[in-house]
Amino acid sequence: MTVIHGGDVYRNQVEYDFSINCNPLGMPKGCVRSARDAVAECGKYPDPFGEALCAEIAAKEGVEASQVLLGNGAAELIYALAQALRPRKALCLAPCFQEYEEAVKNVGGEVVDWTLHREDDFRLDPDFPTRDWGGADILFLANPNNPTGVCVDNGLLLAIARACEERGVLFCLDECFLPFLGDEQERSLKGRIGDFPHLVVLRAFTKVYGMPGLRLGYALCASKDLLRKMRDVLPPWNTSLPAQAAGRAALRDEGYLRRSRLVVEQERKRLVRELQEGLADWVCPSQANFLLFYVNELWPGELGRALLSEKILIRDCSGFRGLGPGYYRICIGTHGKNTELLRRWRNLWQNRS
Repeated sequence: MTVIHGGDVYRNQVEYDFSINCNPLGMPKGCVRSARDAVAECGKYPDPFGEALCAEIAAKEGVEASQVLLGNGAAELIYALAQALRPRKALCLAPCFQEYEEAVKNVGGEVVDWTLHREDDFRLDPDFPTRDWGGADILFLANPNNPTGVCVDNGLLLAIARACEERGVLFCLDECFLPFLGDEQERSLKGRIGDFPHLVVLRAFTKVYGMPGLRLGYALCASKDLLRKMRDVLPPWNTSLPAQAAGRAALRDEGYLRRSRLVVEQERKRLVRELQEGLADWVCPSQANFLLFYVNELWPGELGRALLSEKILIRDCSGFRGLGPGYYRICIGTHGKNTELLRRWRNLWQNRS
């Protein structure tokens, strides 16, 4: 692997993992039960098309079942999209989720960076839709962005979608973290796929429902031809019986997301306040369930290793394009976990001083 992600609890002694951006409430109990029950059925193959799950996703998202494609996590769908289109050039924000670049390079494509700046809080330029995109034939954009947690305003997002249609550029909009926002229905373009034939919206159960080990995501697109091309490059039975069962159970848990949003909002405010009061040099104004921050002046090259010595794993973001040493990201945990993070962090600081 050329990209190292968070969550490596297999090669590190970790008690608290703040390096992955999963729901602080953990996997819903109904999903656990459904996945466990489905294991007993694993003597048969899963539905290769996941029709039952696709039907429930379609009903929830207000689209047709034929406009839904399941993936072994959203990452598999990113690679499938690249393999189906084999783009010559892809436009990606810097920083952003690194697998967009990896997927494009995997098929021989070139990546054009659109650099975001800390002095602008890593926000996208308002004039982005009218600027030169360097001849890109696909645009990858996450809303909110990862690792910054910053959202694109609705008006700008729609302008980008229109610009993609005018230019004939495929617009891959990653909304995997959007359900953590209370106003996600107003921010999402999932209900507009019929208006924008070049739009592919990615969603995942991984982060929102705390099931990264099960691997389950989906793409929404009005172009049946593109979905067919993506399906053709996917392996058969790419989503397991336990994953499909857990996904259906997640969609039926009406109160889980409401509880999750409340915890994320409250604890994010708390962590921002604590970090700004002496633990970090700068904190990005995230709207998501994670925080990007900079500590190089206080902890030059030390914080990640220091916290790992306390069995706390955080995400070193120095490898992201547009960032560098001193940038880290933490997920929003439960109140108790966040308290323990802050306690051990402060103890390290006192002992260091």
